[in-house]
Amino acid sequence: METYYKNLNKKLDGLQADHKKRPISTPCGQQRAFYPHTVNLTDITFTKEEQELLDLGMQYNMQQPLKTYWTNLIVETEQAVRLLDTRIQGTFCFMAAKKIKQIHNTNQNPSRTHKRQQHIKKSIQHKVTKNNALITHADKGKTTVIIYKQDYEDKVHAFLSDNFHTLLGDPTKKHQTLISKTLQQCNLILHMKHIRHWTPPRKPNSNSTNPISP
Repeated sequence: METYYKNLNKKLDGLQADHKKRPISTPCGQQRAFYPHTVNLTDITFTKEEQELLDLGMQYNMQQPLKTYWTNLIVETEQAVRLLDTRIQGTFCFMAAKKIKQIHNTNQNPSRTHKRQQHIKKSIQHKVTKNNALITHADKGKTTVIIYKQDYEDKVHAFLSDNFHTLLGDPTKKHQTLISKTLQQCNLILHMKHIRHWTPPRKPNSNSTNPISP
């Protein structure tokens, strides 16, 4: 047991020594590069507010304040107060009204922020639509990209033509035949009644029969 703990202490001392050798901070020339929030590949000019909203990303949610929020809050509060003793309902009604008013005044600023963001969003949409552009995600990271529609389509076609090619015919039938012949030659390893379950099915419109009999 003593030897076991000695080995553990040696490992711990080694890890601590290795940790001390590592630099505490990364040199300026070796700092990790982060993806930009927004990349504008068009000639569209955005204001500071528009740019800040774009930098929040496409997943940012401008939450719409619920119109029925205050009505529901007042009704539920009144129902809760009515469950109390009638002698103290008046006191709690006054306290609840004061608290609801305080909450309402506190939440006025987010409401103004939401309206302002909605206005900025419409301005961005107008500029993008007017210049026949679109807003999309980058291939890597969460960067928001503004690009002309024509440039976007050209990039998609270039990617497809460089990475995919069109077949001259459907090779399915050829591969099905090859697999069936290979399975027939495995009768010493596989039982014939099992081979038919592993044989690829033919197309419904095919007139050929399955070479493997049950």
